[in-house]
Amino acid sequence: MKNNVKNDTKKSFWLWLHLNRIKIVVISFITVIPVALVLSAYIGAYTNNQKVHFDAEVTSNTVFIKEFTDIEEIDAFELSIVWQELKNPVESEVDGEKVLTGGFYKFNMFYTAKPNYTVNSVTATAVLKTPWTDVRSMAAPAPLSTTVRSIQVNFNYDLPLRPLWFVEVSDPILYLKLDYTFMSAGNPLTKTVYIAFPLENINPKVVVPNN
Repeated sequence: MKNNVKNDTKKSFWLWLHLNRIKIVVISFITVIPVALVLSAYIGAYTNNQKVHFDAEVTSNTVFIKEFTDIEEIDAFELSIVWQELKNPVESEVDGEKVLTGGFYKFNMFYTAKPNYTVNSVTATAVLKTPWTDVRSMAAPAPLSTTVRSIQVNFNYDLPLRPLWFVEVSDPILYLKLDYTFMSAGNPLTKTVYIAFPLENINPKVVVPNN
């Protein structure tokens, strides 16, 4: 008796599926495909903007960096970064067009050589870039030392940004390309590491007012 009930249930299900196949296809088209497109847009925006480059302009030789070294894992030195100042841009008129000008982020940095390392030089190239979008600004390469050095990255964009529904970008990420030379077995060795320093949970020491 139970087997007959199961067989009848299966037949009823497949009969219902056959009779309503067009409706099912239409409903799938209306719901599944838009959801898939939305997910694709979110995933594409996230993954495409998780990489950064350190060239003034993109060329065929530009290298996009996707993996970053933890700041605590630099082999030869410890790096100190303090978000010292923030100045939000203001709207100005340039050549008859309204543009944002005067905004910048300023960071104080210095390095301390780790035990048994002799560091000859460290050069930092700083990029500010927002996640989820391609908004970015770059500073010129600057030498660091064992005393505080300020690096300023001009950033003339309005934040927060809303590139997608349910996504709000309040702060950029500070990316650093660190080229450094240290002594190894009596010979100078040059290396490059890339650091990602998120700012979302950090406040600047000073917010410069717009006069």
